[in-house]
Order: sequence, then C-alpha cells, then structure tokens
Amino acid sequence: MSDNNLQEEIKKIFQEGAIKQKEAKEKNEEIKNRIISAFDDTIKYLDGLKREQHIDRKAIEKYPDLLSQNSTLLNNCLTTAGNLKNLIESMGVEYDDLSYLDTFELALSNIENEYYEENYFLLPKHLGKTQGSLFAMESFIRNYNLDKKRYNIVITDEIKGMLGEARQELEDFKKLKNILKNLKAEDYYFEECEKYMTRHYVYMGLFLFTLITALSISAYSVCAEPKFFLDTFDYWFLKISFILVIITLVSYFIKQSSHYQSLADQANQTRLEIQAFPTFITGVEKADEVAIRKELALKYFGREVDKTAHKDMSNLVSDQMKNTTEMVKAVTEVIKKPGNS
Repeated sequence: MSDNNLQEEIKKIFQEGAIKQKEAKEKNEEIKNRIISAFDDTIKYLDGLKREQHIDRKAIEKYPDLLSQNSTLLNNCLTTAGNLKNLIESMGVEYDDLSYLDTFELALSNIENEYYEENYFLLPKHLGKTQGSLFAMESFIRNYNLDKKRYNIVITDEIKGMLGEARQELEDFKKLKNILKNLKAEDYYFEECEKYMTRHYVYMGLFLFTLITALSISAYSVCAEPKFFLDTFDYWFLKISFILVIITLVSYFIKQSSHYQSLADQANQTRLEIQAFPTFITGVEKADEVAIRKELALKYFGREVDKTAHKDMSNLVSDQMKNTTEMVKAVTEVIKKPGNS
C-alpha cells in the first residue's frame, strides 16, 4: 500500500469516527432534552396537584383533608423530581451513552393521574409509588455515575500503564533505530582501529628486531673487533654509518608505532562514542537529536589529516643526515692526525 493510499485510509477512518461521534452527540442531546421536558411536565403536574389541580371538586368535598394529609409526601416528590432534573441537565453529551434515560420516560408518564370522586382515595398510594419511582431513578443515576467514575479510574490506570509500556517500547525502538543507523560507522571505525593496531604491532616488531640485531652486532663488534681487511678510515666510517642508520631506523620505527597506536586509540574512542550515542540521546527531543548529530558530524568529518608524523619523519631524516655529515668530518680529522694509522 502506497503512502497516499495509507493517508487516504487514515483520513477515511477519522472522518467515519467524527461522523459517528456527531451522530452519538445528536442522539444524546435529543434524549436529554426529551427527558428534561418530561421532568418539567412531571414537576408542573405535581405543583398543580399541590394547588388542587387535576382533582374534581366533588372529590375534594368528599375527602377534604386528604391532600393536606399527604402534603409532605407531595413536597418530597417535587424535591426529588427537581434534583433529578438538575442531575440530567449536568450530564455531558459528548462521550456518554444516555440511552438508558429512555426508561425514565415511561415511568414519568405513569405519574400523572386525574382524580375524581371514585379514585381520589388512591392519591396516597399514587404519591407513594411516585416517590418510590423518583427515588429509584435518582439512586440509579447516582450509582451509575459512581460506577462510571470507578470504571474510569481503573481504565485510566490501565491506560497510563499501557502508555508507559508503549513509551518504553518507543524509546527502545528509537534506541535500536539509532544503533542500526550508527552500525556502519561503528564497523568502519572498528576496522580502522584494527588496521592501525596491526601497523602499530608491525612497526613495534621491526623496532624490537632492529634494536636486538643492532645490539647483537655491536656486542660482536666490541668483542671481536673484526676489520674485514679494511683500513682504519673505512672501518670507522662503516661502523659510524651503521650506528647512525640503526638510530634512524629505530627512531623511525618507534615513531611510526606510536603514530599508528595514536590513530588506533582515536578510532577506538570514536567507535565507543558512536556506540554509546543511541543510549546517550534516549529520551532527547527530535530537534535536539538533530542538533547533536550535526555537532558530531562536524567533529568526525571534514577534519584535516594529521601531518605531525610526516613532519617528524622529515625532521628525523634531515637531522640524521646532518649528524652523519658532521660525524664523518670528525672521524676524518681524527684519522688524519699524526700517530693514527
């Protein structure tokens, strides 16, 4: 599925969700307004009943004290009906399903009665049933709201836990993503470190081999003092030249070994920094991560090549050439003095 198709599907899902939410809201508003209107009718009826409306005159004459004897019950019904109306008016219509309020409408329609001489004596019974119905409605709403609140608390805790797990998984995914991003660079610096360390060991081996060989030859030369049929000048010239060459080689090898060890340490340090980078930026905002990557790019890329080692080698060769020339002159003067043969 292409990105455009995926975006269209997501857009379609959101549109369908918005339509369903709008339909649910409109349905809740219709139910709420209808039940509030029913309570208004009930309150209006009870208030009228309190003023001897809905009662035939002959019934009042037959039972003159019946209404006053039940005034407390009637007032309780009015108070409960008003409380229920206020509860329903405070209900939201965005997310709650108010369809359960439809059951109240039938109960409210049974409250209204017209009283005549034949049925007026049933007023206490009807008011008792009305009070019981209204009390049951109020208890149901309050219990429903309490259960909903408890349920929301549980769901909220569950959602918080799920969000925490999702956040941790996202951080782990970002960390893994950064590790994969840096893997090639890390492998490159690891290979460079191994290459430089190999060269370091090679030059260190050459240094040790040259040093041991020179010491062996020097020891043999001191003990045996062979001249190999050479005159004094040639012998000392070759000996001094040999010493200078050995010094040059030993200096060169040890400098090269130190140089490549330094490069290996630098490559290894860079590898370790790149390896630690995903953990270091865990939890960092995307903009900050980009800024850090830019700074590291300037640090690791575009650096000038370190020419210190090349300069050291050039200086070493130049110094040794000067020393060789001066040594040859000194030996020549010594040999030319009278008494030396």
